[in-house]
Parts: sequence; C-alpha cells; structure tokens
Amino acid sequence: MFFAREGVPMTNLLEQAINCNDGDRAAKIIRDALCIESDDVASYCFPKQWPSNREQRADIIGEWVSTKG
Repeated sequence: MFFAREGVPMTNLLEQAINCNDGDRAAKIIRDALCIESDDVASYCFPKQWPSNREQRADIIGEWVSTKG
C-alpha cells in the first residue's frame, strides 16, 4: 500500500479527490499528498468546469497522475 507524506493511505486520498466537488480542491489534495509544489500539470489537465460524474473525475485525475509521473 502506498502512503502520502502524512501516513494517510494513498487510496483514501484518491477517493477524497474523486469525491470532491471542486477541481481545485481535488488537485490540492493530490499535490499535497505527492509533495508537488507546482500546479502546472493540474492547470493543463484539469478542466475549468469540474464534472459532477465521479467516473469522469477519476479519468481526469488518472490522466493527471500519469502525466506527472
């Protein structure tokens, strides 16, 4: 199991980000967990209008994480 810097399981943080109704907040959850200071990738990958559909959010977050990696 992967852990964020605070010792919180990464799966919990991904779930929090996917469940978040605010794209900026979702990006911050993941950036903080992965110790990413720049929001350049989030600005590039995240849409201006955060989708209400969880599956679409998960796809966006997955694309962002793979782009950052």
